Amino acid sequence: MTESKTEHKMSLGGHLDELRKRLGYSLVVLFVLFIVFWAGLGDQLKELFMAPHLSAVEALKHHEPPVDVEAKLTLLSPLEDVFYTLKVCFLSSVLVSLPFLLFQLWRFISSGLYKNEKLAVLKYVPFSLCFSVVGMAFGYLFIIPTILEFLYAMPNPDLVIPTYRLESYFSLFMLFTIALSLIFQLPVLMLGLGATGLVTAEFFAKYRRHFILGAFVLAAMFTPPEPVSQLMMAMPTIVLFEVGLLLMRFQKKKND
Repeated sequence: MTESKTEHKMSLGGHLDELRKRLGYSLVVLFVLFIVFWAGLGDQLKELFMAPHLSAVEALKHHEPPVDVEAKLTLLSPLEDVFYTLKVCFLSSVLVSLPFLLFQLWRFISSGLYKNEKLAVLKYVPFSLCFSVVGMAFGYLFIIPTILEFLYAMPNPDLVIPTYRLESYFSLFMLFTIALSLIFQLPVLMLGLGATGLVTAEFFAKYRRHFILGAFVLAAMFTPPEPVSQLMMAMPTIVLFEVGLLLMRFQKKKND
C-alpha cells in the first residue's frame, strides 16, 4: 500500500501547536546556553573569536622586515565590547545547540514528508553539515588569518598609523565564515542536482571554464577589493567544484 500524505495531515491548529512546541524547546536551550556562556565563559569566547587576528599579528612579526601591528583592537564606544560579548555568546550558543535545533526542525517538517522524501533529506543533510563545519574551520584556521596578515601588511607605517577596530574585525570575521560555510555546500548541491537528473557531471565539466570565471566574480563580491583575498576565496570554490564532479561520477557509477 502506497504511503499517502493524508496520513500525515494535521489541522492548522495542530501545526501551530507543533511549531510552538519546537520553538519553545529551541529557545529554552539557546537561552540556557547563552546564560552559561555569558556568566562563565565570556572572556574565553572573546579570545577564541579573536584568535585569527592574533595569529595574523604573530605571523607579521616574522616578516622581513617585521610588521608591527597592535594585538589589542580599538573600541570607539563604551557599548562596543558589550555587544561583541553578546554576539560571541549568542553565536556560540547557536553552534553548540545546532544538532538539537536541527532535530527540532526535522521533527516539525518530517511529519509532512513522504518516506522517500525523508530518506533523501537524511541522506544529504549530514553531508551538508559536515561540509559547513569544514568550511568554517578552514576559514578560522587558514583563510581569515592569512587574509588579515596580508591586509595588515599593506599600509605604509611611514604614512599612516594602523588602528584596527573590534567591530570591523568581527564583521570581516563573520563575512568570511558565512561565505565559506555556504561555498562548502557546493559538492552537496551538485550531488543533489545530479540525483534529480536535472544535470549531469558531463554538463558541469562542459562549463568548467565558465564556473571558474564565476568563482572569481563571486569571490570579488564577498572579499575586500584586493587580489589575495579574492584568490584565497576562489581557489577553494574551484577545488570544491572538482570534488563535486568526482562525487557525481562516483554516484553515477554506483547507480549504473
